[in-house]
Amino acid sequence: MSDERGFMLLEVLVAFAIAALALAVLYTGGIEGLNGTLLAERTDEAVARARSHVTATCQSAKLAAGTQSGDDGSGFVWRTEINLSETATIARGSEDELKPPLHADLFAVRVSISWPGTIHPHTVSLATQCIAVVPVKP
Repeated sequence: MSDERGFMLLEVLVAFAIAALALAVLYTGGIEGLNGTLLAERTDEAVARARSHVTATCQSAKLAAGTQSGDDGSGFVWRTEINLSETATIARGSEDELKPPLHADLFAVRVSISWPGTIHPHTVSLATQCIAVVPVKP
């Protein structure tokens, strides 16, 4: 019977291999968590930018069907699609008989904000409807 103390070299190597695997799993999880946080921040920023474009588009004095796009800065690219959905003429009430009727156009508006990702590009799209009302010319 031998009176050896300590660990054999093979036992130490196995312990180091197990520790290395555990560290690799922790490192991968940490990197994926960081990437998820960065993607969430960029998505929040893209939604804020899209809301800003929707507001600016719907409050525009000359709302018209068409497509526009451009660079929004910080790696974001915007695209606005406007389509005429419906048109109507609205008669005035009895108190406004002397004023001409109103012409109302309903537009479908879609704003998309895109930015590059590590594997594929990301896009956020917001859609709404905007109305443009102008007096009918006699």
